[in-house]
Amino acid sequence: MINFIKGIFVGIFNIIPGLSGSALLIILNLYEKCLEAISNILKNPKKNILFLLPIGLGILLGTFLFSKVILYFINVFPSATFLIFTGFSLGTLPHLFKEASKKGFKDSYIIPFLITFSLGITMLLFDTKNITYHIDYNLISILKYFSIGILLSLSTIIPGLSSTVLLSLFNLYGIYLYSISNLNLIVLIPTAIGLIITSFFISKIINYFLKKHYGYTYFAILGFTISTIPSLLNLNFTKTSELITSIILGVIAFLITNYSFKVIK
Repeated sequence: MINFIKGIFVGIFNIIPGLSGSALLIILNLYEKCLEAISNILKNPKKNILFLLPIGLGILLGTFLFSKVILYFINVFPSATFLIFTGFSLGTLPHLFKEASKKGFKDSYIIPFLITFSLGITMLLFDTKNITYHIDYNLISILKYFSIGILLSLSTIIPGLSSTVLLSLFNLYGIYLYSISNLNLIVLIPTAIGLIITSFFISKIINYFLKKHYGYTYFAILGFTISTIPSLLNLNFTKTSELITSIILGVIAFLITNYSFKVIK
């Protein structure tokens, strides 16, 4: 039951721009366990599936329940909503840094951090706030929906990669969010297939790097995570009172996130 509840929060994080569900899995001490279960699912299928099932169901429920809410606030109060998301994102950083340094720190860890941070910043040069969607039902579109699953897998398995940023780069975020909130199976079925297939192979790769190069891998993750934060700061307030209120809400979001992870961890 606890893992199911944690999965709900992971699902919410997956659809909030600038946040990463897999980064939350790290904070909740579930990431490496999930990675091990996915990459070795064929060796002990019953045990691994029973472990992954409540987390997966929680992720699906969290994504479905909050997709319409998030879509509404992004459309009606975009600047305030993104500033609150910034608070949520900043609240995860102390816990991610603590996890990355768990086995010690080396100066050389800065190199993968800078590489992934630079890559993440480069990705932000693209427009990630233009949330539009147009759904077709031909073969090319089915392949496009399959690619949504691939991108979701990358952001799910590689912490710090925001699924919303990746999907927005290819103008797929609106399609994904709309399909989730309306249970459009024409989109969701190929998306799920792409997600499952890609996750199996990517999990094996990341699992290897975590076992052989723990610190380097986690600081690379941290670089991706921090690089997504500027994408949330393109603010356009018409009233000073709105800006002040949004900043206060952003600070509250930071405090709630930071405190909550200390409690539920």
